[in-house]
Amino acid sequence: MDVYSAYKSHLDLLEDEERTILELKGALEIPPQAVQDELIDAFFSWVAPVLPVVNQRVFLSMYKDPLNPPSLLLLQAIFLAGSRAVREKNHGKELSPGAHSSMVYLQRAKALYDAEFEKDHTTVVQALLLMSWYWQGTEDTTENGLFYWSRLAIGVAQNFGMHRSNELEMSPSERRLWRRIWWTLYTRDRAMAAAYGRPISIDADLTNVDTITQDDFIEGEGHQPDSVQVQFFIQYVKLCELMDLVVGRRRRAGSLTESEFAQWEIRLSRWMMQCPEQMHWAQARHSFWPAILHSIYFTMVCQLHTLLPAVARPSTSSAVALQAGSTIASIMQTIVSHGQVTYVPPSVYGPFCLTYPSTNTT
Repeated sequence: MDVYSAYKSHLDLLEDEERTILELKGALEIPPQAVQDELIDAFFSWVAPVLPVVNQRVFLSMYKDPLNPPSLLLLQAIFLAGSRAVREKNHGKELSPGAHSSMVYLQRAKALYDAEFEKDHTTVVQALLLMSWYWQGTEDTTENGLFYWSRLAIGVAQNFGMHRSNELEMSPSERRLWRRIWWTLYTRDRAMAAAYGRPISIDADLTNVDTITQDDFIEGEGHQPDSVQVQFFIQYVKLCELMDLVVGRRRRAGSLTESEFAQWEIRLSRWMMQCPEQMHWAQARHSFWPAILHSIYFTMVCQLHTLLPAVARPSTSSAVALQAGSTIASIMQTIVSHGQVTYVPPSVYGPFCLTYPSTNTT
């Protein structure tokens, strides 16, 4: 694809200096076709189930149409997210330097965002969320960090009313996509707050967005979304709603009470009992997305037992926490043995590293 021809209408709106800056930062460059295809496939296979913010059918249709290409900002952001889920391969002379470099795509997407190259608010939020997939570790609070881009995405979305979308007029397909985007923002907000002790940005009491459902993943007439990926996200949202108990408790003085402990334990147990069978994980029949879902669940179990003061813990607390930690370890070992570490979301890998060492409650 010739970027200059495909995005001529956008480029014509820029001042010469702005265009020069984008060229110097490489924002108008895209990788070879084979690399593009690989990155896009990796994105929809390994990132989109956690960040289901892009209508795959619409995007791929535009991607194949040189006369109506997708947003360049969104494209660079998808390359960034996809690059986190690909292994380096030998493409011979076709592979350009940095073709799989997440930092390269982050810099390109950031340059386009700073230049206000993309005018559509929804697309900007989508891109910002995908840019948050770049992760340098739990201490990264710079403009390269997942915290920065996630918070920015939430702010932009709230600024144009995505948190009150039930009050806005839009088509059914737009409403379905907005719900997916909003609940993705919510899960990012809660996961970071629970795992890394960050303050929340979304007040659930000030939103009126309907609960996410399977129908929200239908992307057109006759489309049947992947049931495992759909159920993964729906169950993930439910777990993030339970995280409010942890996040809310951290904002109040004093230790977790026994009644709060019992309430959270009951709600976690109820989630497990109501979790669809296809999302249950067992080492003998390993499946990636159920594994990720259960690693989150058992991390929350560990957090529950570490929040309660030692003197107030039930006699079974140590055994429960140890079993949860052991299950997390089994899940991660199985993921390693299947060569799937590359695909583990940063919001899961980080909490695992932080939580598992603390599961020894003896």
